[in-house]
Amino acid sequence: MSTANTELEKMDITQFIDSFLHALKRTWIIVLVLTVACGVASWLRVRNSYVPVYKAEATVAVYAGDESSGADAKSAQQLGTVFPYILTSGVLKDVIMADMGVKSLPGTIKVTNIEGTNLLTISVSTGNPETAYNELLSVINNYPRVAEYVVGATHMEIVDDSGIPKDSGRAVAVRSTVLKGSLLGLALGLLISAAYMLMFRTVRSSRDIRSLSNVEYLGTLPVYRKKKRKNTASSINIMEHNVQENYLEALRLIRTRVLRRLEENGHKVIMVTSSVPGEGKTTIAANLAISMSGKNKKVVLIDCDLRNPSLQEIFRVPEDQPGIADVLTRKAKLSDAAVSYEDYGMDLVVLFGSRGDEKVRPELLSGKNMGKLIDGLKQIADVIILDTPPSAMLVDAMLVSKYVDEALYVIMCDYAKKSVVVNGIQELSAAGVEIGGFILNGGRGGSGSYGYHSYGYNSRYYTSKQEEETE
Repeated sequence: MSTANTELEKMDITQFIDSFLHALKRTWIIVLVLTVACGVASWLRVRNSYVPVYKAEATVAVYAGDESSGADAKSAQQLGTVFPYILTSGVLKDVIMADMGVKSLPGTIKVTNIEGTNLLTISVSTGNPETAYNELLSVINNYPRVAEYVVGATHMEIVDDSGIPKDSGRAVAVRSTVLKGSLLGLALGLLISAAYMLMFRTVRSSRDIRSLSNVEYLGTLPVYRKKKRKNTASSINIMEHNVQENYLEALRLIRTRVLRRLEENGHKVIMVTSSVPGEGKTTIAANLAISMSGKNKKVVLIDCDLRNPSLQEIFRVPEDQPGIADVLTRKAKLSDAAVSYEDYGMDLVVLFGSRGDEKVRPELLSGKNMGKLIDGLKQIADVIILDTPPSAMLVDAMLVSKYVDEALYVIMCDYAKKSVVVNGIQELSAAGVEIGGFILNGGRGGSGSYGYHSYGYNSRYYTSKQEEETE
């Protein structure tokens, strides 16, 4: 199977943007926190370390010869060009220091020519505003005299000056630094979003499913909005009233496709599994069995999830109801454990999981009694549906794989990572199980819907005490 990098290469730009925006939606709080944190950190740093610098600036016109001579753009350009050399020579520094009565040049001097004109811009930057302005005036008065030996006699006339500077530029410096810090935080946040996109890529559409395998896509069940009430189960059961019509229509379509496959291939026994807990496979197995039994099919539904049996909740059956574990260990007869729903107008028989007060070994599912049970049921049933644990996490699903003709693979939208889905498919393929098709559960945003049974991370699948996941 493809790695994350290979998958990324295959994605077109639309897929990439969609995936990145989805990752950004998941990680936006991290991006926001990093942006704000880096902006605040930059503000604190510049507030504590900023040294005010006052800049006195003037624009002067350069004239060749004495004061009566006209403007000379060439002389201005020459003065701007030779200034760095004159300043480096130390002659101008000495003259300015003598003029100001100081032992060292207090500010930084810069001279530039405004191209094509006789104008020079002279600026002096230092920590004291008055010193900056005084040094600027000294440069204007003494620069022509020092440069006379290079460009000839010139004089300068102030066109515009800033006067004694009052603003050190602190506000601008602070804004600039905070902006740079915030942009750095934003960039780091976006990098984290990109990493999340690559590391936690989930299945979010039928297109994603088809990219994983060429196995048939059976359909998508939409998000089911079911309000949770006290003392009522949250699982979906289409035998109840007021079931969403779009959910029923999607289920009928999947049922039709599954029955067509079974008839074309002469199959009877199917297993319903998923990659990880919480993808709604038990709910789908139950409702698929109910829907099939209404199409003149005799259906047997068996809860093969002995660690965490869940069909009792969907069918509102007491936990002390005998189940498949009792039958396999000969603690109960099949006639006592199997619950018929003939009175509801359905040719459906359900064999539930183990009782709540008993601990059973999943290995029971691979014993000879299980084989005899399946063989016997095949004689009287048109379809046998086995609800099994997630194939990517436990070997339990593999224990019954030798009895099944094909598997239906349930994938909750935007839930399990693609790599985990691929691993579950590989496990089934390695066991020689034919995958009859994929079912995408929850449509877009399905992980936020009510109505799907969730094992959670406190279930019997886990020993670590992590917070239980709910949908």
